[in-house]
Amino acid sequence: MYHGRYQPPGTRKQEPEVPKGKPALRWAVFFFVCFIYFCVSTSLWVFHGPFQSLRNYVIDTFDETRHGYLLRPLSLFTLPNSVIAAHALADGGMVSETTPIDEIRTQNFDNNDGSIQLETYNGQTFTAHIMIVDDPKRIKVATTRYLGKRGETVLQMVEDTGAVAGVNGGAFSDANEQGTGAYPLGITMHDGKVITGAGSTGKHAEIAFTSGGQLIAGNYSLADLREKNVQEALSFGPVLVLNGQPVQVPDQGYNPRTAIGQTADGKVILVVTDGRGQYGHLGASMADITAIMLKYHAVTAVDLDGGSSTTMVYHDKLVNTPVDLTGARSVATSIVVMPESRGQ
Repeated sequence: MYHGRYQPPGTRKQEPEVPKGKPALRWAVFFFVCFIYFCVSTSLWVFHGPFQSLRNYVIDTFDETRHGYLLRPLSLFTLPNSVIAAHALADGGMVSETTPIDEIRTQNFDNNDGSIQLETYNGQTFTAHIMIVDDPKRIKVATTRYLGKRGETVLQMVEDTGAVAGVNGGAFSDANEQGTGAYPLGITMHDGKVITGAGSTGKHAEIAFTSGGQLIAGNYSLADLREKNVQEALSFGPVLVLNGQPVQVPDQGYNPRTAIGQTADGKVILVVTDGRGQYGHLGASMADITAIMLKYHAVTAVDLDGGSSTTMVYHDKLVNTPVDLTGARSVATSIVVMPESRGQ
């Protein structure tokens, strides 16, 4: 038996409608406010918090990768220019110890083994991929096909030149600091021809290979390079190992890095490391790269461009995982390994 209150048909009370869209709007506003709070609090915590080492790490990382201009906006314009300037690397951080050109004893390497070895080294804050090329005369400098417009990835340059391997190379600039790899800096040479820096009379931080396959690195002029019959050259640094001894260089924090070295018998050592959170790794320091080069018996070693430029290619495949979210970065120059002259 029904005991409820009787309501004639059509007289049932209607529930008020909840306006659609308002809950979604409230959630959107909530998440936006949370995002702003997170950004502001993180910025203040990083740049003005109790952890001085964290602040220095962030500043050094952005400065070394030539993105120091981002530090002011990232700090919400609370970081003084004087602090940024105090961390800035002198002359781009590439100037280093140099053997005078007339003291370099020219060597000729006829390593015909033709082998390429690829190894992995696990450090505390990074993983390194190490490529050892027996014949140094297979090393060439490749430049983007679009000089003055944009760069190319290392993989594209390897394909352009018909190389079997390669790593990113030297310094570059772009209009409005876009980072597209349009203009190689310093002196760039390939097969003895000057690509950039033909009118330069000053010295630049150079990484070069002579006709005999000898690696020389330091601050040299175009006249110096020609005196040693340099065939391949690009600009970066600093020098990490000189005459088999480690070189003291400024501490530039932890980053993905690329470097090149050479042993006493001419073998070329190419190194790339991960970092910036990849696989839980911070990255490698300059001291870490120097230690790797000494471990592999380098008598000369020098830093190449790093950060999001860091790339190693072997047999048309990426060896490392570039740190840039968009994939391998376009750069102006690469160091590539050509096929054996014997065709093997």
